[in-house]
Amino acid sequence: MTPATQPEPRTHIEQAGVRDLVAAYPWLPVVLGLLVSALGVWCFSGLAEQVHQGGPLLRLDEHLLRVSLELRSAPLIAALSVLTWLGDVLVVLPVSLLVGVLIGLTRRTWAPLVLLAVSSAGMGLAVYLIKIMIARPRPVVVNALVVEDGFGFPSGHSAQSAALYLLLGAFALRLLRARWARAWVFTGAVLAIVLTGFSRVLLGVHSPTDVLAGWILGASWSTLLLSLWLFAEQLPRLINTLVARKSAPASGPPQASE
Repeated sequence: MTPATQPEPRTHIEQAGVRDLVAAYPWLPVVLGLLVSALGVWCFSGLAEQVHQGGPLLRLDEHLLRVSLELRSAPLIAALSVLTWLGDVLVVLPVSLLVGVLIGLTRRTWAPLVLLAVSSAGMGLAVYLIKIMIARPRPVVVNALVVEDGFGFPSGHSAQSAALYLLLGAFALRLLRARWARAWVFTGAVLAIVLTGFSRVLLGVHSPTDVLAGWILGASWSTLLLSLWLFAEQLPRLINTLVARKSAPASGPPQASE
């Protein structure tokens, strides 16, 4: 009697994750980052066109500004008057330099410092030029609780906070080993961006579309810089791969057996 054959044990196959995908295709984050940045520029252009031509989106601005009056309270305004400094250039620049230097000294890489410096300087210049081109006045529907000069579109505080704190969140995901530390830093970065934009509307110095445009502009700028950084890191590997393929001897046609 022939014994029944036992089924062969199944080999355990580990499920690949995002890091495995990036390791196999290192150019994928760069391409996705450039696509996200281009999408952000397209969205920002649509907002700028609405504001410049007085589109229907401005009526929603007025409605939201009136709603913000109902949210005002003395404790909230006092807190937001402090939190709004998270997007001020007097805070953004020192934080950028401090974090960049700390990463440079501890990790022996100065690329984050360069990225943070370029982010702050480039974002400030972009906001200044766009404000002059669009020339949108500050909101008149509500009374401003702080004094601000210049035009309103886009919100410089929102743009600077988005550019800075998204970069800090990306550095945390890249450099920190503990999962809880990465989660806390990235959550804090997103919270700082949201609170800065919310404060600008509730203080009456910006319309919601100013803040939204600032967020989009800052996020697109930081995504572009991160994509270029990743590309610069992967470029030597890509060059070596292409040179190796070019230098490898081409295999000839198979020889016929006699």
